[in-house]
Amino acid sequence: MNLLILFTIIASYFATITSYGNPKSLLCKKRDNYKLSYRKDLRWGEDIKRDMYLDDVTDGRPTVLALHTAHCLYCTTQATYLGNMANDLMDYGTNISIVVINHPGYEDYIDYYMRYIKSFDHVYFLQDDYADSAWRGLQGRKDDFYIYDSNQRLVKYVTGQAASLTNFGFKDDLYDMLSKMGQGYSPCDSTTKTGTSMEKTKLWISDYNYDHGKQCKRLPSDLFDIFWPPPSMPMIIYLASGDSVYSSNQGRAVVKFIRQQGTARDTSSSAFVNVIIVNAIGSEKSFSELKSKVESTNSDTVRLSIIQDTTVQNIAHKLNLRRDSMLVYDRYQRQMLLSHSPKTDMLDSVWRTTLQSVLEADNDLCTDYRFSELICKKAPEWSFNRIPFSWMTFDRFTVVSILKDTEEGILQLKRIIKARKDMGHLPITHIVINPSTQDAISRQQIYRGLIEGSRVHFIDDYADSTKSIVNSLLGAPGDTLFYDQHQILRATEIFSKKYDLQSRIRTHYKQQEDQCGQ
Repeated sequence: MNLLILFTIIASYFATITSYGNPKSLLCKKRDNYKLSYRKDLRWGEDIKRDMYLDDVTDGRPTVLALHTAHCLYCTTQATYLGNMANDLMDYGTNISIVVINHPGYEDYIDYYMRYIKSFDHVYFLQDDYADSAWRGLQGRKDDFYIYDSNQRLVKYVTGQAASLTNFGFKDDLYDMLSKMGQGYSPCDSTTKTGTSMEKTKLWISDYNYDHGKQCKRLPSDLFDIFWPPPSMPMIIYLASGDSVYSSNQGRAVVKFIRQQGTARDTSSSAFVNVIIVNAIGSEKSFSELKSKVESTNSDTVRLSIIQDTTVQNIAHKLNLRRDSMLVYDRYQRQMLLSHSPKTDMLDSVWRTTLQSVLEADNDLCTDYRFSELICKKAPEWSFNRIPFSWMTFDRFTVVSILKDTEEGILQLKRIIKARKDMGHLPITHIVINPSTQDAISRQQIYRGLIEGSRVHFIDDYADSTKSIVNSLLGAPGDTLFYDQHQILRATEIFSKKYDLQSRIRTHYKQQEDQCGQ
């Protein structure tokens, strides 16, 4: 009998420290309605020993679910923070549910746990058992947080100490998320053209990204000479230390992932991913051998190169890299993700999926806010063949279109020419910029043939990144920028096959004095 009790205690302990699976694979999926055999009603201090389903306490509200053990002081501290947060939100008209699920085997400590949280109306304490284990179904472990929208879809999963509410940055982010979801917003509602949830990708990035402040910002200008000119494809920068790229499991997994990108991405592109391995300062002796191995990996669909960091260039410092860090840029050289070890574990399927999603999302991740710093501000100073932009506009409402660097660029240019012809009676200047990417340059002669005889100003962008007009505008192929007669940026949009250019020009032309509160 004593052996049976001992075995039960040991099994219970290991259950609390063992991860049952991969909760991030459940993002934006509705959770199961688990049946819990015991509930302590914290509002009245009464025992209700009957079956209780999870939906009974969430009641269509945004929910924070925590996996706790009732004997744990840290757990009670967390629950106290959550209770206060629920009360604060309730004061502003936002009702949420806080659900704590106690691990099987810790029923004797419930009274201890209750002393800390019995005053909170919206904190529900549920008891799990082995028969229908919610802990196993949630694939979680002790201290994990699950945040659900009002439809009980998982929108964020935070593991272990990363969920500490003594971290005020995390606490504020959680408060903001719950406040928005209380107003009907859910990060799981929008999808991209590929069918992948864009918000799911953004949620993954929020978990893995180290530096949100630099997201969608361009590669630092003092590193252009090292990493430029970029091909028209995403770029991964990986900081390695000597021959660890090929001698360690992590390094080999990185190379394997890179090779897979060459076969998994859209074959209409001339290349799929550009990977640059930066050999860390102090590992110079192994550089030559590593370089020969890296160069043998190159193919038509993967560009893999290596550069040696130096105390003069100090790439790792400028880009905030550590050993095994990964920095991902979209194909227009805007930073999308910076993550450090151990989160960059290529043996972890969730990290690989996150990285894959970021690469596939490409420019879509930056469309919401990449022009936010320029809207309602005067256009940056740029010129072409020594003619300033202000002279080209003739002090008129100006539309600047950056051609797409795919076959759609031809369709885009045809619509621009037609719009200019049909709207010739309006005092509008239309400038078209052909970007300096390889695909766009290859269609240069086609563009020049189409533009002949039209009243559209056509410019081939500079290949030199320091002079690039597209860079100066913080733009990308497909962007349309609308400037008023004073060269103030009023609006930006992205061209697509369904995009009605003439309608949009008319709208912005009529509203040009209203869009910035003037």
